[in-house]
Amino acid sequence: MITATEVKNNVPIDESDIIDIEIKETRKKRFRLDRDNNRVIELNTSDLTILKRLEEVYPKLLSFVNEAQDEIKSGETDEETQNKAIDQLFVIDSKMRELINYVFDSDVADKTAPDGSMYDLFNGKFRFEYVIEKLLDLYDENFTKEYDALKKNIAKHTSKYTKKRK
Repeated sequence: MITATEVKNNVPIDESDIIDIEIKETRKKRFRLDRDNNRVIELNTSDLTILKRLEEVYPKLLSFVNEAQDEIKSGETDEETQNKAIDQLFVIDSKMRELINYVFDSDVADKTAPDGSMYDLFNGKFRFEYVIEKLLDLYDENFTKEYDALKKNIAKHTSKYTKKRK
């Protein structure tokens, strides 16, 4: 039997002791936004850890919205302050886009919001909230589909043991 220590220490492995198995990784699904071939995103809609990342990041996104609002207010004075505020607004948007990409473990921010900023108001929400909501719907749909498939698979394997006897 090969130990983890032997593998870790690069000890030659006797190939006759190895049984190869294949575990196909979950493929990311491709989604086209607004029928635009330049706006295709790839998501692993089976990734349950997205919820942990979202929980971690959401307060930071809200904090950036507050910063953006403060910058907009501060930019209402003189031209120099306005230019600094505009520069800072670009930085805030960039940081928000990085966090959105982190949540979805994919480059989605620029595809879902090719113009404007993540703190723009959009359909009664901040744009980042709208994007998250739309994309999470895809995960929810996939979780439901996968759970139904799981139930059918379990039933297939257990039905012969759980049939009612007459």
